[in-house]
Parts: sequence; C-alpha cells; structure tokens
Amino acid sequence: MSERVVNELMKEVGQLKESLLLMGGSIESMMSEARVALQNRDATLALQIVDRDLQIDEMEKKCDELAISILSLSPISTKDLRFACSALKITTDMERMGDEIKNVCERIIELRDLPPIDEFPEVGQLFEMASNLVTKSLDAFVSFSSQEAGRTLPLDEELDRMHRKIYGQCRDRMLRHPEQIPSILKYMYLSKYLERIGDHATNISEQVIFMVEGLDIRHIADVQALP
Repeated sequence: MSERVVNELMKEVGQLKESLLLMGGSIESMMSEARVALQNRDATLALQIVDRDLQIDEMEKKCDELAISILSLSPISTKDLRFACSALKITTDMERMGDEIKNVCERIIELRDLPPIDEFPEVGQLFEMASNLVTKSLDAFVSFSSQEAGRTLPLDEELDRMHRKIYGQCRDRMLRHPEQIPSILKYMYLSKYLERIGDHATNISEQVIFMVEGLDIRHIADVQALP
C-alpha cells in the first residue's frame, strides 16, 4: 500500500470516528431532552427535538459516505474493514434511534391536547433504562471495548420486561377507565418506542463486539455461553 493511500485511509478513518461520536452525542442529547419534555409535558421542547431529527439524517449520510470511501480503498486491513462495515450498521441504528425519539416527542405533543390522567411511573423508569443502555452502548463504541459492550446485553432483557409490565398496566386501566383510552394509548406508544431504542442500542453493542473481536453474536440465544 502506497504512503498516499495509507495517509488517506488514516485520515478517513479518523473522520469517520469523529462523525460517529458526534452523531452519538446528538442522540444522547435528544434522549436527555425528550425525557425532560415528558416529565414536564413540555410540548415546545418536544417540538424542538422533532426538528433535530433532520440533523441526524444528515449525519447518517455523512458517516455512510465516509465508510463507503474507506471500503473503496484497497487493500485495507481486516481491522479497518470491520470498522467500516460496523460503522455502516451503527449509523443506521443511531438514525433509527433518532426516528424513535422523534416518535416519542410527537406523542408528548399529542398528550398536551388530551385530558390529564394519572401517569405511569414505570414509563419514566423505562426512559431511564433506555437512556442508560444507549449511553453504555455508545461508551463501549467510544472505548472500542468488547467487554463493556457485552455487559450491556442483559440490560435489554430488563428493558423488555419493564415494557411488558407497562403494557399490562395499560390494558388493565383501559378496562377500568375506558374514557382514558386515548391518553393511555399514548403511553403504550411511548413504551414501545423506548423498547425499540433499547433494541437499537443493543445492536450497536453487538457491532462493537464484532468490530473488536471479529465475533458475530447476532441471533445467538445464550450470549453468556460465548467464549
């Protein structure tokens, strides 16, 4: 590999890492602000977050362009190849996180126009769990740590259990208070969006493990049994 190609590869790998970190930081910021918007029923803040989803879309395009450019350079090391391939998938998951955060905020805006009801405290807990999972998966990427990534995987199972609990509570309240169904449905949507955010965060952790170890753990039932 010529010196020029090596320098170009190092430059683009560095740019891609920086772009991914910027995109991840934006996702974390949107999650944090969306949580505040839900706590305060702040439709104005929620609307501002909705508008930021376009920025996430543009960041995804930039990351994809850089990853494809890296893949076009030949030859490249196995390490850089795995990084570029993982980056393409990680940016997709982050973009979809942005979409789900946007969905959360749209439901918050709709709640403003509905009669207030007793809220579901577990939704706030689920929000905290999802935010924690997002942060830990992105931290694992920042540190290129397969160990940190592996430790996030059980968190998704906890998040799923909380999501199922919320759905059960919502169904029970609908039966007891059918007049509240329009509002309760919004909380069911919120729970589903947060559960999906957790899924995307888990996907990122799986990609970190692949990127670092070259090990594809997707669709493996017993992750604990992995070497």
